Amino acid sequence: MILALFYILVGSLSLQAMASSPLSSSVPIVVTSGDPYDNGYSEDRFNFVLDHLLAVYSPLIKAQGGVFNIKRDWSDGAVNMWAERLGEEYWLEVPGGMARYHLISEEGFISSLCHELGHLIGGEPKSGKISFEGQSDYFAGRSCITIVLKDLIPTTELKQDPEIQNICLEDKICKRILSGIKSLTSYYAELENSSSPQFSTPSSQAVSETLTSHPPAQCRLDTFYAGFKNRPRPPCWYKEAR
Repeated sequence: MILALFYILVGSLSLQAMASSPLSSSVPIVVTSGDPYDNGYSEDRFNFVLDHLLAVYSPLIKAQGGVFNIKRDWSDGAVNMWAERLGEEYWLEVPGGMARYHLISEEGFISSLCHELGHLIGGEPKSGKISFEGQSDYFAGRSCITIVLKDLIPTTELKQDPEIQNICLEDKICKRILSGIKSLTSYYAELENSSSPQFSTPSSQAVSETLTSHPPAQCRLDTFYAGFKNRPRPPCWYKEAR
């Protein structure tokens, strides 16, 4: 039995989709202010999104001889998420706190889910059967976020972001994807006590060997974005083999 457990980031803040038409739930998301651990996201919508992820990726994982499962706990306030392999069982563990934190939009929550799924099916570079952190981000940006979002009707308007508007113009799915990437990596930056990453300020770092651990928040945004644009993995975490 192979057991591998990866954290998104531990801190004190402790193929194509099967549907042919967009999915929607009848539960609106009402964003509130005040408590940073309660953005107004609903339990029903949380479960709806997780069920959608299962519907999209269970057939792919089944084709690889595996079974996809999600252990969910809305009452758990941890702003975190985990992925693990138990033999041929592919597991995500998803606390409700990850969906409710004030920096995490629904698109950011989905970006986080796709990152964790990337640990299980994201490919090389990896250790054993588990993809490295940077590769999980790259997988999420390259395919998973688009596949999950494209048939999921949003229930709230996106915040206006001039940087994203300049990149995406009138492409609504692009705006949702980049909004989610920025939402999630802003949370990573908060944990690091660093400035929120921007698409216009990519990392200038170049590693001497591929990182197996979490890259800095700006590098992670760069990696999600490189995947989305089908560009090479950024050198801020990835070193090409010679």
